[in-house]
Amino acid sequence: MAIANESHQEAKNMASHHGAGRYWAIWAVLLVLTVVTVLTGRMHLPNFGLLLAIVIATVKGTLVALYFMHLSEHQGANRIVFGVSILFVVLMLVIPMADLGTRFRGSNPPGSQYSDLQPPDIGTGSQRGRFGGGMKPPQTKDTPETPAPHH
Repeated sequence: MAIANESHQEAKNMASHHGAGRYWAIWAVLLVLTVVTVLTGRMHLPNFGLLLAIVIATVKGTLVALYFMHLSEHQGANRIVFGVSILFVVLMLVIPMADLGTRFRGSNPPGSQYSDLQPPDIGTGSQRGRFGGGMKPPQTKDTPETPAPHH
């Protein structure tokens, strides 16, 4: 019995069993990519670390969808839906990254990796917080508070 959107040939292909070797190989590739993700995540790669992690995650997700979910054996609409999904994932990642990378320097928040402006020093001075003022700094035990003289 075939699912509604599959042809008879697809039903025959899905009925044939594949050996476990292919699944073990894909599993080994997924493990290697996981180790690469962990190792590169511990490195300081400011220029392309995020891009590398996203590419590895996309490859891993594609392998899972193609082989463990058997999308590689499907024809027609299933392949189109999968391809369009990958295209939209790529677009949703590339467009914001391109926006961040080409932004005017002054529009990036101070202290971010895309800005050379230093973040404001908050909490050390008479004006703290968003509207200035703020709480009085705590007294330490070494410098006791002297009472005001009585007149």
